Amino acid sequence: IDMTPKGLVNDDGNYVLQHEDIANLLKYVWSGVLLPVTVSAYQDRLNLSTDTVDKLSDVIDPLLAAYATAQKNCLKFRDETYPSIVDLSNDVFAYAQTAGGTIDDSYYDAIIDQQTGEIERMQARAKGTVADLKTFESLTQTDQNALSSRSNALNDKIIAELGSIKELDAEMEKYRKQMRSDMDECEHDRVIAQTSAAYVWLFPFGTIAAAAIAVIFTNKANDMERSIRQVKDLIAKDQQKKHDETNLSLDLKAIGNDLKSVRDKIQPCIKVLETMEGVWSAIAGDLSTIKELLARDFRSAGEAMAKLEAKKLVNDWNELKVSIDKYRQVAYVADVSTVTMDEYVVQL
Repeated sequence: IDMTPKGLVNDDGNYVLQHEDIANLLKYVWSGVLLPVTVSAYQDRLNLSTDTVDKLSDVIDPLLAAYATAQKNCLKFRDETYPSIVDLSNDVFAYAQTAGGTIDDSYYDAIIDQQTGEIERMQARAKGTVADLKTFESLTQTDQNALSSRSNALNDKIIAELGSIKELDAEMEKYRKQMRSDMDECEHDRVIAQTSAAYVWLFPFGTIAAAAIAVIFTNKANDMERSIRQVKDLIAKDQQKKHDETNLSLDLKAIGNDLKSVRDKIQPCIKVLETMEGVWSAIAGDLSTIKELLARDFRSAGEAMAKLEAKKLVNDWNELKVSIDKYRQVAYVADVSTVTMDEYVVQL
């Protein structure tokens, strides 16, 4: 028996839900929230000619229908499922307040049944959130299949009607990989520092950290600026010949990458929540052991409790409380905006 918060605080000293997989999932969900779902919105976003939209209408319309479904599912995650993940921390905070405090008023002298009941309630909520994530995972897989099929149909027609941009796309992939690497580094450091997130949709890269965040948490602002300018030049040269197919193809690739990332991040998030469930089971096990000892042999129970380092226990729970409070302050993300490469470079 140790009665500590166990794995509710990670190796970085942060609350277990202050996790980059959870943060990244919300980041990529915003790509789905920002999907254009009408022809006019799609045309405006990519600056397409009416002639191109008319030529491709038979494949654009089904794609936008798939976008609308994916957007609906991502909105539900943003507005319902993600807040339920954050709300778990409110329960843990309340429990930590009881378990912490001072040695004299801490819960080790309180009613064990009440604490066990609280744990069972938190476990049930965590299980419910995991179930919601699994439902979202299933919906995301369906969305991804539909989007892949309809994106391929649009790509095929783009090539047939307007021509291919294979060389540009291959070159762009090098820049996308570098940007993903830089953003992963940025997100990791931001989560450890317990700082609020801010994201933007940047064509043709997708959803990335806002420039103000990237400047703070990477040492590569100059490299990023150089890469973005090079991408801009690449696209400009290609667009002298074929503007619409370039924008269409690169946007499809950016959206496809981001929405694949949504699905890739769900399982790691589920593991984090299941880890949390396991921690609560272990804490509940400690309480049950003490309760059984009390019923069987009051003296043995007293000896077991005497071995616990009360001061350290209280400190551990108080530190957890502080970590949770920091997490709650930075858990939500302001609305994500769409920016141009020029606007992003200016902010770096």
